Amino acid sequence: MSGSMWYGLLRFLNLLDDLTTYFSIQLGRCVLLSFPVLALILILRRGVFMKTTFLKGMVWGIFAVVPFLGKLKLFYDRPWMPGVYMWWNDLCMVCRPVRYGYMLGIAVCAGVMIGKRRRLCTMMRHFERRYICGQEILVSEMAAVPFASGLFHARIAVPRAMIEEFREEELEMILLHEKMHIRLGHLRCLFLGDVLRVLLWPNFFIGRCMRTFRKDLEDICDQVTIQESGGNAYEYGRLLIKSMKALGTEAFEGTAAFAGEKEYRDIRQRIRRITEYEPYDSRRIRAFCACGLAVLAGIFLTVRDHSLPRYVKLTDMVLENDTGEFWILKDSGILRKAVSADDERVMIDRAAMDLILEEYEIEEREFSILFGGYEKLPGFGGNGNLVYVDYAGQEERLEIPYENSDAYITVMILKWI
Repeated sequence: MSGSMWYGLLRFLNLLDDLTTYFSIQLGRCVLLSFPVLALILILRRGVFMKTTFLKGMVWGIFAVVPFLGKLKLFYDRPWMPGVYMWWNDLCMVCRPVRYGYMLGIAVCAGVMIGKRRRLCTMMRHFERRYICGQEILVSEMAAVPFASGLFHARIAVPRAMIEEFREEELEMILLHEKMHIRLGHLRCLFLGDVLRVLLWPNFFIGRCMRTFRKDLEDICDQVTIQESGGNAYEYGRLLIKSMKALGTEAFEGTAAFAGEKEYRDIRQRIRRITEYEPYDSRRIRAFCACGLAVLAGIFLTVRDHSLPRYVKLTDMVLENDTGEFWILKDSGILRKAVSADDERVMIDRAAMDLILEEYEIEEREFSILFGGYEKLPGFGGNGNLVYVDYAGQEERLEIPYENSDAYITVMILKWI
């Protein structure tokens, strides 16, 4: 392998290490913040929104903000924050097993999630296709509740036992329930929940809360299905009980709707909530949804406005002599006049540089100057350009060729992220 290829490989490995450090720091902070956010959501749904089915489900949207909280400025501008969060920052930067261990956890959790979804898709490809109530569905041979699956092309699967025993109007109600899950975007909501579980995997409490989240989505779907069907809560609840008898209670204890996971563990509470159904004004619900989205957008904008930028360009310079002694030259107008650069050369104005050397009491005539670079987070950054300066001559203006590291693709990628 040639020297240039080795150099390119080294730059790629450095980029990988920087990305691992950067994301492990941020996501680790998000894990710590996810605990109070989950507590807030649970308090709201059990308190203010306890008797409002739609708002109780909508409040979970707050959790979508958590992965974006890792760059909040408050981690650095509050005196009590370093003791709470900065230990993780330092640990990730100095301990490679910690940061790579976090990313390995993400990879393992993502592999488990993808594997489960692929097995479900593979299984569904072997289901029989049949038209029922004017709609193509998949016929499952399992004693499992009907479910829908698929992010972009959702399909509904119904067990053969229900198709053979239920009347057409009952099957229409069952299919309507699954179509409501698709229409209301519940499949995408659950996928987003799985993604958050992967990114924030050290918080195992998220997995427990996902069961509550699914239950809230199920309650919303029950309410919408009853209203859209024009039926009543009694007939809907009776159909649910009949489904239990057709499939066996174990189906509701071990299989989930539209995801293939546990969902109906407490069926009696669900029936009780169904009996409490009251017709609702759809326009009012749409207004609630619009207000909820506006509030969520406001939260995202507030987080963005109070977060650090993608990177901060470093304007100070470092001057170092041959013995390792160095001076930090603070950014100033005279420094920018003394040292300037284009993409190929560094220009040093002797008159301005003499003032800089006099100000810092530097008598060296041979030294190196490190300039440029950036910070992704305070204390974490990189890059920069180094040039050697022979200041012993009398030229009024020195021009020194250099290789601009800002042009590296790896640097541009890290800056952009």
